[in-house]
Amino acid sequence: MNNLPFISIIVSMASAVILLLLGRRAELAQKIAQGVLILVAVCAAVMIPYFLSNPEPITYMLGHYPSPWGNELRFGLLESILAFVFSTVLLLAILGGKKDIVEDIQSRKRNQYYALLMLLLLSLLALIYTNDIFTAYVFIEINTVASCGIVMVKESGETLRATIKYLFMSLMASGLFLISIAILYSITGQLLIPALAESVKGLVESGQYTWPLYTAGALITISLGVKSAMFPFHTWLPDAHGTATTASSSILSGVVVKGYIILLIKIYYRVFGIEVVQNMGILNVLLALGMAGMIFGSFFAIKETNIKRMIAYSSVAQIGYIYAGIGIGSYAGLAAALFHMIVHAYTKPLLFSSAGGLIQASNHSKLIKHLVGAGKRNKLAGIGFLIGSLSMVGVPLFAGFTSKLYLATSASDKGYLFLIALALSSFLNALYYLPVVLKIYGKSEEVLEEENEKSDFSYTMSILCFSIVNIVLGIGGIYVMHLLNQGVQLL
Repeated sequence: MNNLPFISIIVSMASAVILLLLGRRAELAQKIAQGVLILVAVCAAVMIPYFLSNPEPITYMLGHYPSPWGNELRFGLLESILAFVFSTVLLLAILGGKKDIVEDIQSRKRNQYYALLMLLLLSLLALIYTNDIFTAYVFIEINTVASCGIVMVKESGETLRATIKYLFMSLMASGLFLISIAILYSITGQLLIPALAESVKGLVESGQYTWPLYTAGALITISLGVKSAMFPFHTWLPDAHGTATTASSSILSGVVVKGYIILLIKIYYRVFGIEVVQNMGILNVLLALGMAGMIFGSFFAIKETNIKRMIAYSSVAQIGYIYAGIGIGSYAGLAAALFHMIVHAYTKPLLFSSAGGLIQASNHSKLIKHLVGAGKRNKLAGIGFLIGSLSMVGVPLFAGFTSKLYLATSASDKGYLFLIALALSSFLNALYYLPVVLKIYGKSEEVLEEENEKSDFSYTMSILCFSIVNIVLGIGGIYVMHLLNQGVQLL
């Protein structure tokens, strides 16, 4: 059991190298990537029941060097759940975007694309499992390069522009994160999270280096906020997510931005301590920016005429929900934020994959006005988009309603402002999702209405699995919340 996270990481790393050596054997590359994702998901799934009966997290030393130069993995129930979610979302996103991968990416570069996805998997697992803050920085950089690669690989003018903007902002954020690590190391002499936390606690109690600590906390928040598209640092997201191939859009929105939020949560709770973060005033800022993101992300989405950019702006709003939950500053708020993160991880790829099918059924036009009747031409894509839309709006029995309900109950002591923002955001969600649903099921005057797009097995499995998980989370969310509540208590 102790070796499973390390096995997941090392297999992901090795597979990336192997895929680069395959040349143009894209089909084989896809099968290998899918096999690795299944293996990682199984490893994570095996650990969940183990930690239910043995709740204490495991620390796994890499090599034989102690703090501050050693490296460790730390994992428990929460980490196992997140690894399972991320690996399954990656797998289903690849299946849902398979047709677009073939159309958008040159055959000689498809093996490189799958290698980049394995590097993304590697970096996400490292961010989940690492117990060392500098190792986290290293894998942040790997994540950044791989993320830019899966946008740029489509090789169109708009993806190149989006990649340059994404890379510029990400590298600026990486620099801020590295500066914050340098500050922390200079005043503590530690990089491993447990030793670093002990040193930070001592500095807080003695009143030493207060401003350097506050500066490091602010820089970490800004840097990871930029990378995770926290409002108002979201400006790179619509271009990158809206122009990439369908699988890349699903993966970027579904899991990549979440990896940075997970790291931020670990630093707040396990390095500084949530009380210290509260005293810094950071949580109030997160709550305010989260609520602003909930509202303004929806306003931007309402004005969009491109369906993929509309879905991308919707992610800005949903990330606002997550940050607002963290900003509540309680374990209940954190568990609700993580639940919404999981809901969004499964729902947003469903929307992007469904949108890909609707676009293919409409002469490859991304404009919403050209999607009239697309839900009839591609019935599966239409059903998937309907389910994803109802979830994001917050209709009962769907996952989005359950996550919003938990966020509302966890913020009961914060007054009415958060509840008003939550209600307003849900209303705005309806203003841009439901008109698109009506349009894709509307009557088209074009000949396209007579055509019927047939979905392949991979696409069908992706949409069905995403849809089923969405409904399961909506009906049985209480069981997932129970697991998350257990997990956050052991951070």
